[in-house]
Amino acid sequence: MVERWRKETHCFNFREGECTITLKDIAILTDLPIDGDVVCVDSTPPPKVVANMSGWQHFIWTVTGLCPPEKGDHDADGHPPLSKGQVSITWLTAEIRRKHNPEFGGIPLTEESSERDKEIYARIYILGMIGGVFFPKKSNNLICNSWLKIILGDWDDMGNLSWASACLAHIYRSLCNASARAVKEIDGAMFIVQFWAWEHLPWIAPKVEPDREWGPDHPLRHEAYGCR
Repeated sequence: MVERWRKETHCFNFREGECTITLKDIAILTDLPIDGDVVCVDSTPPPKVVANMSGWQHFIWTVTGLCPPEKGDHDADGHPPLSKGQVSITWLTAEIRRKHNPEFGGIPLTEESSERDKEIYARIYILGMIGGVFFPKKSNNLICNSWLKIILGDWDDMGNLSWASACLAHIYRSLCNASARAVKEIDGAMFIVQFWAWEHLPWIAPKVEPDREWGPDHPLRHEAYGCR
């Protein structure tokens, strides 16, 4: 698919003609919202407000309740927890599990847990979805700290953003960057490209259940179309 991509037109060039991934495709396959404000990420580093913490360290602590060390320890994938404006999702996941896992002396997260703990857990989960599923880097582990500024905002405001258009723009940029001759890797939500190809190029698609079997009681009936 990358070899068929033409960055001049943002289209796949096939023998039969040109076609491309549209915003409607993203909405149907992923059920991400189309309407809403533009997803705008601010990459400006936060100011240093605590003597023993950098600006990013204090900001990550404010959002997640966890303070990553800038030097020394590495996560399970060999990445530092905090590096060049990026945080390791592997480190965040390990720390939040340790915090709520009784085997490590943590306190399990329950309905009786504080709202602060519930919000932290939800923010880290959403951060993992953003940085690990829809906008992943080539490392598949490091997430730009700028996403934390969106997650720290109001929950309703975050849900009213046009995530589908942001995801589509990121896919276009990833395909354009990967189409360069010297590039050997690609980032972005490539599972969406795969789903799109299966839907529009039936000769490479796997066999799925016919539509007549997707009754109202099917567990995936009301999920995003890509779940099928």
